[in-house]
Amino acid sequence: MNFTKGKKIITVSLALVLLIFTIVGCSQKEDKITIGAKNFTESRLLATMFQVLIEEKTDLSVEVKEFGGTQLVFRALRGGDVDVYPEYTGTAYTVMLDLPAISDADETYNIVKQKFQEDYNLEWLGQLGFNNTYVLTVREEMANELNLDRFSDLIDHDEDMILGSTFEFLERSDGYPGLQEHYGFQFADTKGFDPGLTYSSLRNGHVDVIDAFSTDGRIKAFNLYPLEDDKQFFPPYYAAPLINGASLEKHPELREVLSLLEGKITDEEMRQLNYSIDEQGLTEEQVARDFLESKGLI
Repeated sequence: MNFTKGKKIITVSLALVLLIFTIVGCSQKEDKITIGAKNFTESRLLATMFQVLIEEKTDLSVEVKEFGGTQLVFRALRGGDVDVYPEYTGTAYTVMLDLPAISDADETYNIVKQKFQEDYNLEWLGQLGFNNTYVLTVREEMANELNLDRFSDLIDHDEDMILGSTFEFLERSDGYPGLQEHYGFQFADTKGFDPGLTYSSLRNGHVDVIDAFSTDGRIKAFNLYPLEDDKQFFPPYYAAPLINGASLEKHPELREVLSLLEGKITDEEMRQLNYSIDEQGLTEEQVARDFLESKGLI
């Protein structure tokens, strides 16, 4: 065999192999779904539920990517770096659309669904069932001592209290600035924390009031007392998959798969799922799989 000819054959063969691997690699990359999550337990858990469902029901590969907060993950979704992530209707209504809060859950959902489709080519799929609204929360012993049941009851004591909250809550229009205007609160001080530290800061007495999530399992675990939003400041925060329109067009099967979760999670179930992770030390994947199996979804 001619050495030069054999060398050319080997070179061509290697080039073909490399070409095949490149094509396969590109194909796999194109079939990869990126799910976004915010930096708190519930968002990571919901993103993991999306991941498990997609992996179990399709041939797509999936990764979950965590972002710091709402604006970061929303920007990534609009830019195509994220295909889908769990979002809350109240957040979309007041933060992204910058509209004054309303209390009607169906109206809130219908407005964000229409506006996001028209303005961003993003689609809201069906709501998951639970409403994770904000609740101002105090220690149970303080509620008993000061007879605190409603947000308005804080007015007589706020100048002696420290409000602890997430950094995002201190800046959002549907957070402390709007709450302050709506109720007239004048807390002695405010302190910002990462989401996971607000509850322990209240339990340990470093602050007196926090912005809790109504579906957070630590409310019960830490003997905390959520107050009633008697002037109905906070809008409904129903969770739902928010998906990039281009991603949905490319992978229409995602609609059917993610819609399996529609209406499947109650407030109490979500509270227990969060508790399983935050207080019992279970992983998001373990909790997600156990829940999906219990509902017969996988």
